[in-house]
Amino acid sequence: MRQSLVALLILLLSACTQVPTQTPSRPQGILYVPPLTLTLIDYGRFSLLYDCERGEAHRFQYRLDADHGTLKRPNAFTLDKAFPAGCAQQLTSQRYNKVHAGFDVGHLAPINQFDDDLPTMLETNHMPNLVPQLSQHNRRTWYATELIAECYRDIRPLEVIGGVVYGDSDADRANDYFVESHGIRTPEFFWRVILTTDPLDEHPKIIAWYIPHREGLGTDIDPYLVSVHQLERLLGPDEPSIEVPELLKDDKAAFSWPLPQSCNRS
Repeated sequence: MRQSLVALLILLLSACTQVPTQTPSRPQGILYVPPLTLTLIDYGRFSLLYDCERGEAHRFQYRLDADHGTLKRPNAFTLDKAFPAGCAQQLTSQRYNKVHAGFDVGHLAPINQFDDDLPTMLETNHMPNLVPQLSQHNRRTWYATELIAECYRDIRPLEVIGGVVYGDSDADRANDYFVESHGIRTPEFFWRVILTTDPLDEHPKIIAWYIPHREGLGTDIDPYLVSVHQLERLLGPDEPSIEVPELLKDDKAAFSWPLPQSCNRS
């Protein structure tokens, strides 16, 4: 009897220490967020980091030299017929305000900053480079950051890195008016980094903003200034690091760079 009890105890202990061989099933449905995998989409003059599974751009990057372009802006938005196979893009090129009033077709890499090259302008109008954006935000707040790049490119060449942040909480989904029509969520934040050099001493200088996607923010973008290290923390561990010199990542501008009087906004 004693030997039987010892054998039973050994059997129970062995069962408790076994590692399950079956992998637990992952949660499915709208609350499940798959691991983020971003694909580089290279358009030549600008590039995107793109979520092919959800059909959403996360980031854009380009370099600017002095502005010598005056080409007329094409108005048509298009699907990208040469997009990588198996990489989702939006379901339609229909303007967002046809589905919900008050939204513009917002550019990530801006069309005006490539107005020396019609093929690139047409590529900026492809839907992978476009997101739903509140009209006031697009034409005033986000435009204020774009205008700084447009003006300072004539002083020194610069690099622009930026992107958007999507959310999956109940509050974040409240503005997702275009999931059924276009297959894209509405961003919760927009961000931009500009890297250039000081014309007086050739030292690098950097500025960055992290801007909530809300109406009524106007053109005062100083409250949204951040350092690149702060920005990387806000973007979270799933996003890749921002490719600027590490020594500059703690620099936070005290105010948004003033526009030069000689700025050519065309």
